[in-house]
Amino acid sequence: MTDSGDSKATIYDVAKVAGVSPSTVSRAFSQPGRVSFSTAEKIRQAALQVGYGRHVETPAFQRQNTGIIAMVAADASNPFFLEIFRGAQHAASTQGYTVALVDARESAIKSRQVLDKIVPHADGLLLAASRMDSGEIQKVAREIPTVLMSREVQGIPSVMVDNYDGAAKAVVHLVDQGCKSITYIAGPNKSWADATRWRGLVDAASSLAVAADAKRGASTSAISISRSVTVQPGRMRHLLKPKVKTLSVESPDFVGGRRAFELWAKDPTDAVICFNDLVALGFMQQARLSGVRVPQDVAVVGFDNTEISVLSTPSLTTVAGPLRAVGRVATANLIALLKGMKAPLMAKPRELPTRLIVRESSLKASPDS
Repeated sequence: MTDSGDSKATIYDVAKVAGVSPSTVSRAFSQPGRVSFSTAEKIRQAALQVGYGRHVETPAFQRQNTGIIAMVAADASNPFFLEIFRGAQHAASTQGYTVALVDARESAIKSRQVLDKIVPHADGLLLAASRMDSGEIQKVAREIPTVLMSREVQGIPSVMVDNYDGAAKAVVHLVDQGCKSITYIAGPNKSWADATRWRGLVDAASSLAVAADAKRGASTSAISISRSVTVQPGRMRHLLKPKVKTLSVESPDFVGGRRAFELWAKDPTDAVICFNDLVALGFMQQARLSGVRVPQDVAVVGFDNTEISVLSTPSLTTVAGPLRAVGRVATANLIALLKGMKAPLMAKPRELPTRLIVRESSLKASPDS
């Protein structure tokens, strides 16, 4: 690379002042879509400082504004992602942006492929495809302003549902219904939500054991189970530490739920908590075909409270997250980044609260039992 023609400064001088490599400086000029906004701005300021000024204000240096925000979803056909997308659309439209929904088909490889194609044509990225490694996501965030949904990666703003608290609520409810054993039907590998929910489930079971000991000791103190779940002495019909275990579905959908039932039936438990509503409904259908009654033989709880959760018989108990709010908040944060806010100011993940929506599929105990 030669000098700029109107000064003796070179990209090596710019790189030294900006604290980046010469190749990054070169890429900032020739392929601006491959350099993060903050890095590009640092290079621009360094170039002006050393007098390498002919290129820094040219259109090639700046990412071309398209008015498009890309939302990459793990499965665009899942009502979970459609609800988030609707919230994102609403927030984006108020600021003059359009959200384009891209389907990663539950694949880390597909996620990377679609990102390679969409990043150069979008102003910012909403990433709801959680199958990618953290290192890959950090690399993407260096190329384009990014906000994560449903998981946490260091240094990248994120908005998610409080899965830990939601799982704890489900466990306490099931124990209250007399369930002594619970299976968590987990989602795909590398799902951030899975690890958080499992931790919430296990911790809640351990806390219930403490509450049971307190009850036997006639304690009058309330026991804190999670951020928003507290057990008052004498409140619960059945106070014990449930046995908990997990099994994984082949796919986080209706078919995966049906296949999960076959695995569960080999070592059944009193209740199941499913990765999402689709898995729960598949599980319930296969249970019905196999002569297993819900909730009498097995209580079932889903996750997400999507529209389909009320269409089953029995109706599905589910952990509800404010999915449209996730989309709105994430999009508002992304637009703030696009307008110049620094990502470190958003370093702490935003966790939005959950509610347990109790319906027929988990009500094993009668009201006066």
